Amino acid sequence: MATVIRLARFGKRHNPIYRIVVIDNRKARDDSFIEQVGFFNPNLKQPEIRFEQEKVLKWLSVGAQPSDTVKSLLKKTGISDLFHDLKANRSIEGKAPVAREIKSKQRKLSPKAQARLEAEKAAKEAAEAPAAEEAQA
Repeated sequence: MATVIRLARFGKRHNPIYRIVVIDNRKARDDSFIEQVGFFNPNLKQPEIRFEQEKVLKWLSVGAQPSDTVKSLLKKTGISDLFHDLKANRSIEGKAPVAREIKSKQRKLSPKAQARLEAEKAAKEAAEAPAAEEAQA
């Protein structure tokens, strides 16, 4: 039996909440699972990601394969780094997972908007320069 760690969808319509579960890869998304190992709520400003570290490491060491989404969540929480240390026969006693910084997405601006933004920034710097000189005097 091949096991995978993947998301199972719960919650209301247009408001999904996911359980992170260990399940046989032949079963449907929301079918009965072997064990729940975490929780993911993407609806908040700062998405809530919780894992039970011992359970996840146990299942990964047994050979359960995480889905692509779960793999990225494990990287964000730092549990994948602990698993790699465990796999390399390094001790993880007392180590806590270190969460990675979530990169904010930068919007691509049109050339006109980019020029306007640069002009506003230059005007703001020009307005602040005399104020800084007065403060020094």
